[in-house]
Amino acid sequence: MDSREPAALVPAAVDTLPINFAILDDEGTILHTNRAWQEFGEANDLELRPDTIGTNYLDISAQAETETARTAAVGLAEILAGERELFEFEYPCHSPDEQRWFLMRAAPFTDGDRRYVAVAHFDITERHEYQRRLEASNERLEQFAYAVSHDLQEPLRMVTSYLQLLEYRYTDELDEDADDFIEFAVDGAERMEAMIEGLLSYSRVDTQGNSIGSVDIEAVLDDVLIDLEMRIEEADAEITSESLPTVAGDASQLRQLFQNLVDNAIEYSGEEPPRVAISATREGDEWLISVSDEGIGIDSADEDRVFEVFERLHSHEEHAGTGIGLALCRRIVERHGGEIWVDSDSGDGTTFSFTLPAVRSRTE
Repeated sequence: MDSREPAALVPAAVDTLPINFAILDDEGTILHTNRAWQEFGEANDLELRPDTIGTNYLDISAQAETETARTAAVGLAEILAGERELFEFEYPCHSPDEQRWFLMRAAPFTDGDRRYVAVAHFDITERHEYQRRLEASNERLEQFAYAVSHDLQEPLRMVTSYLQLLEYRYTDELDEDADDFIEFAVDGAERMEAMIEGLLSYSRVDTQGNSIGSVDIEAVLDDVLIDLEMRIEEADAEITSESLPTVAGDASQLRQLFQNLVDNAIEYSGEEPPRVAISATREGDEWLISVSDEGIGIDSADEDRVFEVFERLHSHEEHAGTGIGLALCRRIVERHGGEIWVDSDSGDGTTFSFTLPAVRSRTE
């Protein structure tokens, strides 16, 4: 058995890692590098990675002429000054054969009274390329959805107009079956038009959204309740809310989010008057917001399905809707960097919860 202390084995173990790794002192001087760091330095531009022990990493990075090196220098300086506990930065690196992408990560640690900084560079080329392809694919899908929904609107309006004209001119002149057929056709065309408009809104969430800023959720909810005033009165609904926060978001999209969730709670209230409660809880850098009702609930097996486009758990005769509302909610929340989920039991009410980024105060 090896009698060496575990601490003495750490440098040897770090040497086997494929991650480029170095340890700096509290002034930025390189004290240790592993084999991957040294091998990378032999084959690539060292602008962002001085590889010689005794070299001051901060000085060399600060003197470099590129924006990449300057950004790394500023982040590392903040770590050394104790202004932050973690610095992460993605950047491209031109090797002799190809361009690769790396993630630089720096964090301080102490050993006794001495303060050090660990710096690592992870090769994230595969992840970066996958993300780039995924974004390109999503963009093409969004463009396709926009084109299809936009191009379908005009012929559908024509169909709807002529069906409505038939209904207006010939109601009571045809037999009962013909009247029913016209009514079904008009209803179907109107529902298809609503679905196309919903698909158009869905395709525009990322590309047509406003810039992210500070949004008072309380004010957003007030506007939504004004928009839904007649709906609320007709259903004899009661909407209650705790004090709601200011978040980082797109006010227009968050208004759509709350309108969809409140309207959904009213629609699926069951036979009793709707009772909807909205709450908010701070969790670290996010706000957790919940919209709860006492309605018919959702079977646990269907909790993921409700967020899919055009997925409906009930027929149109049972409940109106296009099947896009909750999918749109998820798209909006994801655009804001949050998550949305549902907790429910069939017949026992539903709670939709989602996270939104908090607005940092000057003291945070």
